[in-house]
Amino acid sequence: MTVVLRLVGPDGTDEREFTTEDADRVCRPTSIELLRAVAREEPASIREAARLVDRDVRQVHDNLWKLGKLDLVTFDRSGQAHRPVVDYDRIELEIEV
Repeated sequence: MTVVLRLVGPDGTDEREFTTEDADRVCRPTSIELLRAVAREEPASIREAARLVDRDVRQVHDNLWKLGKLDLVTFDRSGQAHRPVVDYDRIELEIEV
């Protein structure tokens, strides 16, 4: 069974199909909090993102890389740090029953 995530941003809408396990990873409170913090605050590094959500850097690093594998977070590597980037304003979840 697949779940459709619709990513809505300034450049339009992008639909992606996910397994229920991947959708579960996105919908966890810690992931949602992290996605919101990165989108709103635009941290300069993973370490700064960890400070924003008051979590351990290693946990945030792992969380961001997993979200990156799902193409929900990208990383700007133009500086010395990996700057996490979220390029959309809203995630819409569609589940067919």
